[in-house]
Amino acid sequence: MAEADIKLTTVSKDGEKLGKLIPEDGLKKEEGKSVIAGKYQIPAVKEPIELEVSGSSVKSKQTPFGDQPLIAEIEESEPKFGMHVTMGGFPMKAWMKKEDGKVVLAFSNGGRWSRL
Repeated sequence: MAEADIKLTTVSKDGEKLGKLIPEDGLKKEEGKSVIAGKYQIPAVKEPIELEVSGSSVKSKQTPFGDQPLIAEIEESEPKFGMHVTMGGFPMKAWMKKEDGKVVLAFSNGGRWSRL
């Protein structure tokens, strides 16, 4: 198998500390945990994606990212809500905030999903 064929199927917690990435206006951990489960609209994608939570694990019901689900782990050591994410085989970080009165899931790669 070539290196280019390797895809992450677990959640990596390496990289920048989440507390350094989450903005001041990020949701507090408990509020984020209470709203993370549900449906999200991804820009330029017709069908929403649904996230489910089990303990500190988050997973999408759908598998649109290279036929893989989004998988994530909530970072319990931070006062604000943040997650270590693997999406489409790529690691990233995510946090939640409110933009124009709506809850948004923001990703370290610049992606923004609006909660429905």
